Parts: sequence; C-alpha cells; structure tokens
Amino acid sequence: MTYRFYSSPAEKVRISVVGQYEEGILKIAVARCSKKDTFIRRKGRAIAEGRLFKNKLYTAVPMQACDIVAFVDVAKQVVAEVARTKKVY
Repeated sequence: MTYRFYSSPAEKVRISVVGQYEEGILKIAVARCSKKDTFIRRKGRAIAEGRLFKNKLYTAVPMQACDIVAFVDVAKQVVAEVARTKKVY
C-alpha cells in the first residue's frame, strides 16, 4: 500500500512524503521544495515517488502493521527532521 503526506502550508518549506508498506517495513521517500520555488503538490509527489521506486529512501521503519494513522505519525516526524536537516535521502 502506498501513502502520501504533505507538510502544512504554514511551514516555510513544503515537504512531500511518500511511504510504501511491504513485508513489515514502511519505506519512506521525501521531496523538499526550495524557499524560492512555488510548491506544486503533483511535482513533489512525483519526485518523492521516483525516489521511492529508485530505492533512494529517507528511512525504512519496521512495523507490525501500518494504517493511515501510523503513516501520518511517521510522516510528521520525517517532515520535522527534513525541515531541520534539509537532507532528503
């Protein structure tokens, strides 16, 4: 199952997070929009999905089960880390 999450418009830098849950592991890929750029959800999603499928992961989280609530919790943590460190993989 593939999940998507986008940071809040109130954030200075917008971040797109895409996750895929398979065989007990939630794989997370990220795209970060520059302060200079206009955030385009479709473009951020496409970049993050491309990184996911090329296995350029931000992180991989082992989980017994993953639902939307669990994904959103992980995605919010990832957004905070990426905003602080500026690293996307």
